[in-house]
Amino acid sequence: MSLRLRNPLNLLRSQAIALDAGSGRTIITNQQSEVLLDEPSVIAIEHGTGAVIATGAEAKSYLGKAPERIQVIRPIQAGVIVDFDSAKAMLRIFFKRVLPDDGSRFKVCAVVCHGITALEKRTFADCCKAAGAARVDLVDAPLAAAVGAGLDIRQAKGRLLLGIGAGLAEASVLCLSDVVYSETARIGAEVFHESVTQHLAARYKVAIGENMAEQTTIQLAWAERPAETRRMTLTGKYSGSGTPCALELTDDDLEGALDGPLDMLEALVRKAMDKTPAELVADIADTGLVLYGGGAQIHGLDIALGARLGLRTRVAQEPSKVAVLGAAATLRPDLDFKKLLVK
Repeated sequence: MSLRLRNPLNLLRSQAIALDAGSGRTIITNQQSEVLLDEPSVIAIEHGTGAVIATGAEAKSYLGKAPERIQVIRPIQAGVIVDFDSAKAMLRIFFKRVLPDDGSRFKVCAVVCHGITALEKRTFADCCKAAGAARVDLVDAPLAAAVGAGLDIRQAKGRLLLGIGAGLAEASVLCLSDVVYSETARIGAEVFHESVTQHLAARYKVAIGENMAEQTTIQLAWAERPAETRRMTLTGKYSGSGTPCALELTDDDLEGALDGPLDMLEALVRKAMDKTPAELVADIADTGLVLYGGGAQIHGLDIALGARLGLRTRVAQEPSKVAVLGAAATLRPDLDFKKLLVK
């Protein structure tokens, strides 16, 4: 039997990664903002033994299909760790995928929602440490996203951002490198998927699974009608008989499916602006609204919200990655973003 000896010098070395572990996806980058991992935040565990069967995309494919002996778990929901042990196991595997298993110490800068409690933020840091990190710094998602989107938040000028993740939406006003005011609500991509599911159930009497609902939302749902018709084949079952079905759908079939979530997002932003000082709201009339997060990729969402709010609205480039890219910037001493870290 051979023993694998670790070089003690590796224990003195330290690597750094940025982490955005949300309800929907976990993204890891290095200090140079190169994406090392982008996987669904899902883990499949054998019931009883606790053995990990799959993580990421493979585990997500088990949703709605796994037998009773396999638990498919989303350990992070609405920006909060709801299953510490499962989150720890998932993150440990993800860390091992992107870092050499040679005993080197590594630190993590992790994105967290601004609106969660101090205890929930501390739990997130503790989970990362339990998964193997030697040191964990936290950065609020709106600040990280603003940096990742290239906004100059050091100025005495108000900026309005709306982050739409899988399970949470966060409307934040920033000024002088800090969050002046923030409002959160459980409105996110998962709500979009549920609205699409309910719309199709009411219109066609069909039932679809979670993965099909997500696929339909991405490919066909819209907030502003697209110029060119999009099509897809939806598979599921008829609610009355339980028999399989395959429907050819277009954008027209999803008309009005997202009206409810749009109303909620509009109300969330208006609530945040109502609580914001008038001087900053005057700035926002000039700087506009920036959308980020995976849910911001709904077709025409920027146009629809901009029209409702009377604000110039745009989607950040690579909206699902801007927060982790901002976290990566805090790892670089030459950029001087350490002041953004949660104290």
